[in-house]
Amino acid sequence: MRSADSYWLDTGPGWTGSNAALPRRTGVCVLGAGVMGSTLAYWLARAGLRPLVLERNPGPAMGSSGRNAGRLIQGGNAQHALAIEKFGHDEALAIYRATLVNRDLVREVAAREGLEATRFPTAKLDLAVREDEADELRRTAEALRADGIAADWLDLPAARRVFGTDLPDTVLGGLYRPDQDAVHSVAYVRGMADAAARGGAEFACGITVTSVEAVYGGGWVVTTDAGQVLADQVVVALNAWTPRLLPELAPVITPVRGQLVQTAPVSFRIPQWGLDRGLVYGGQAPDGSLLIGGLRNTVPGRDEGIDLPEDDNTPAFSPELAGRLAEALPALLPEATGVPVVRAWSGVMAFTPDRCPLVGAWPGTEGLWVMAAFNGHGMPYSQVMPEQLAERIRGGQGNGIPSAFDPARFL
Repeated sequence: MRSADSYWLDTGPGWTGSNAALPRRTGVCVLGAGVMGSTLAYWLARAGLRPLVLERNPGPAMGSSGRNAGRLIQGGNAQHALAIEKFGHDEALAIYRATLVNRDLVREVAAREGLEATRFPTAKLDLAVREDEADELRRTAEALRADGIAADWLDLPAARRVFGTDLPDTVLGGLYRPDQDAVHSVAYVRGMADAAARGGAEFACGITVTSVEAVYGGGWVVTTDAGQVLADQVVVALNAWTPRLLPELAPVITPVRGQLVQTAPVSFRIPQWGLDRGLVYGGQAPDGSLLIGGLRNTVPGRDEGIDLPEDDNTPAFSPELAGRLAEALPALLPEATGVPVVRAWSGVMAFTPDRCPLVGAWPGTEGLWVMAAFNGHGMPYSQVMPEQLAERIRGGQGNGIPSAFDPARFL
């Protein structure tokens, strides 16, 4: 069942960008060529800078960005009604609106940079089989509509109509949100990296960063296994691996293993979906195959706090959990009964205690920035957070970054 790599890595374009020699000095050094680092390089290059991106893999999107489900769904980690209770209305709305801006930026950039083939439209249907979750989803639909955002609670017959195939009688209904997107993860990220390189960004791949240290009088020394670089500003965009360079974040960032399975292509089309407060989720790849991930709640410790591999991008894979995912799919989608599972893979997420990412300046320093720990929701912020952080790096306000994402809250 397990393939050598994810569907996205197996079917995506190879990295054709030229790898720069390690320079002695650079203005902005971005650590990590995943979706955040590559897209940040793009926005910096559009502003006339020539950022240097360092990546330990042979090319971009070989870590978590190439192993996710490709979902550009809207909203933060918590449903909007729950986010309002947790953060207050204004901050919850700022978090949600950031993902709406992200959707529009993805479409704008894809059209400008010739990446429209990497993006495909979809919808989102969060399903409930328990009354408490159904209540949360009903309240979220009401809260979203009150904020002018398209959303509806659908009973089971209506949910079946929009889902595109049958749903079991155990489903009570679902929160329906139209106008969402999904992407081919690797094609999208490598397309962003190519666009950044065309704009003047430099990518040096196959280089491992071992430390970042402040220089007396200003600037940073980035030490790698290929030598040192002196940078005016440094951005650490290494997701779960961030504490290796910023050990103060070790108590804050929890590495979490996620797994996905993929079926053979099917004839029907379904939207992105979630169940059990997102602990089970799925969608459909461009070739029509079904994806299902999650079920971490069936693993001791929910697969949280795993040991990160030293020289690999993904932790050990669990065939047992993959089997559970394969069994769960026809239980939810009866029409998927008998459709073979053809592939399975794992990846690493990075969770914070409040389930909000870390985006902004490293407290008490000048020129050190963090963009990490997206709690399994990196793609929904994949344009807006890099675009806004690029504005801050250039001395602007970057007001589109919610205050709930400030790294200083933990330090």
